Amino acid sequence: LLVTIGAEKLLKTVTASVPAGGSTVDIPVGEDWGAGAYVTATLFRPGDAQESRMPARAIGIQWLSVDPGSKKLAVTLTPPEKTLPRQQLSIPVAVNGAQPGTNAYVMVAAVDVGILNLTNYKAPDPEDWFFGQRMLGLEIRDLYGRLIDGSLGTMGKIRTGGDGANMQAQGSPPTEKLVAFFSGPVELDANGKARIDFDIPQFNGTVRVMAVAWTKEAVGHAQTDVIVRDPVVITAGLPRFLAPGDAATMRLDIADTDGPAGDYALSVTTTGDLSTGDKPLPEKLTLAQGKRQSLTFPLVARTAGDASVTVKLAHADGTQVEQTLYLPVRPAQLPVTNRMVVDLKPHGGSLRVDKELLAASVLDGASVSVGVSQSSALDVPSLLMSLDRYPYGCAEQTTSRAMPLLYVNDMAKSIGMESDPDLHQRIQDAIYKVLSYQSSSGSFGLWGPGSGDLWLDAYVSEFLTRAREEKYDVPALAMNQALNNLQNSLGYDQDVQDKGSDIAYALYVLARNKKASIGDLRYYADTQLEAFSSPMAVAQLAASLALYGDTQRSESTFQTALRLAQSETDYDWYRSDYGSRLRDGAAILALAAESKPVPSIMPQLIKLVGVARADARWTSTQDESWMLLAARALKEGNDSITLSVNGAPHSGGYSDQVAGGDLVDSPLTIANT
Repeated sequence: LLVTIGAEKLLKTVTASVPAGGSTVDIPVGEDWGAGAYVTATLFRPGDAQESRMPARAIGIQWLSVDPGSKKLAVTLTPPEKTLPRQQLSIPVAVNGAQPGTNAYVMVAAVDVGILNLTNYKAPDPEDWFFGQRMLGLEIRDLYGRLIDGSLGTMGKIRTGGDGANMQAQGSPPTEKLVAFFSGPVELDANGKARIDFDIPQFNGTVRVMAVAWTKEAVGHAQTDVIVRDPVVITAGLPRFLAPGDAATMRLDIADTDGPAGDYALSVTTTGDLSTGDKPLPEKLTLAQGKRQSLTFPLVARTAGDASVTVKLAHADGTQVEQTLYLPVRPAQLPVTNRMVVDLKPHGGSLRVDKELLAASVLDGASVSVGVSQSSALDVPSLLMSLDRYPYGCAEQTTSRAMPLLYVNDMAKSIGMESDPDLHQRIQDAIYKVLSYQSSSGSFGLWGPGSGDLWLDAYVSEFLTRAREEKYDVPALAMNQALNNLQNSLGYDQDVQDKGSDIAYALYVLARNKKASIGDLRYYADTQLEAFSSPMAVAQLAASLALYGDTQRSESTFQTALRLAQSETDYDWYRSDYGSRLRDGAAILALAAESKPVPSIMPQLIKLVGVARADARWTSTQDESWMLLAARALKEGNDSITLSVNGAPHSGGYSDQVAGGDLVDSPLTIANT
């Protein structure tokens, strides 16, 4: 008999002779077993001359768990079994087993069980994580396959299958406001106790309370369910949304579970442009305890917006129940964007923006953005609106939306727009979001930590660089890892023909952080420039040279980027650098405008971007992001513009966004003076 003890490594080996009646092997448990270990027993027997000349063996394996003892905390939750919505839920927590003098903490979550069922969520169990069965970290090998007697052995049959299909979560998302609360770490008092309070909103259902407690040396958890419901439960069946002009029927199921029987006064009110039609509703309902009643009434939506229906029941003994249901009213048409370019002639050229401009649109929900600048392509309000409306959030899209926002409030001051007080937090949230996509190597993945796309790494790193320059919170470790990743990647990515866009972008970001090699930049500009096929890549080399003060090479390289952009055409296939003719032109314009001194090709670049924007049927997040960066870099070029806005003088570029309904009474007139 061969007995081995192992977990992540081999811990002990024991051999013994086993008589016909069996045997017992005693093995002491060592500290190195940790949470437990696997015991593997391999038994060999001599061959029987009547059966075979070959020996045979049997093998068995078993996990042996070690009692965690003092490393396990006993957590007790004592919330009420039942409570009412729209009030505070107090959750007393008691933790036993902590060593005297140690700090103990607890985290408590209270979540609607319906939400947890959507993903088959299991409550956190730190004991199982730390002390539960582990995967065997050893491989079991022997010569059994070579010892089988071929005359007696039979072919093995491979059995396949799994239970993964049964684990698929089914069901629709909830229609009411979500109930999900989290306390964060809370320190327990000297007696190992704490109280967590959550303000429960309007809700009828079951809330699962989950707690995790820990000290430096021990962990524990507990969970329990709390029923939250009104004495009279109102359940509504209504559409997910309506369009203006739609009529629908709303069904109310009213169950008297714990309330008094008798007559209840009924009140139904609506907000927004939503009504219950012309049919009068009953003013009184008679409910019997333990019984259910159903009621239907019409809903009519008139205009788009966020509407709600509030149902109130009141009993003579003071029992009151209120349920508010939210019903969005959305236009039946998909969003449509029309773009017009108007040339305002000097000394009197004007434009009137009024309701006639939206004659074919629904005024409610429509808006007009106006931008006056030297470049027709750089319409700041519409670009910001388009980026803000973009629904997805991979690393590239999040960066494209957030990077221009770094400079929006500065642009707003120069063009007459209002500043956004929430902008700083939105940008900071975007920084933390893209950092969640960073791997330990410093690279970034599209939807999670990953690697393999140097262009994306450089793009996100530029955003982090610009954010740090604007005094946002960018963790130094994450920033250094991102820059080290670019430097390491350049060490082996030297194929300019295939990787030119990646190499140029990485060099530009490093140059912006004063970590590039000026010798490498001059080498690529002098000997490899024709190998770069992307106009943006060439412009990034030029901008990098400008950052190091090599003005002559920078000017020459910008000229090359312009020539490439002028000969560039859009293709139907996907570009690995997310680019287009418009994106490349806008990027060159932004990079050139930021360079010092500004290169002489600015008029040609402004014209190039205007033509590319006019030819583009649609724009990507890359196009819009770089056009906004170009608009920011060119804001000083609009200082010579003088306008009259509704009769009031205005100097410099101008931007505004007007709601469609406001144009009825307050049209906008802009004249070039």
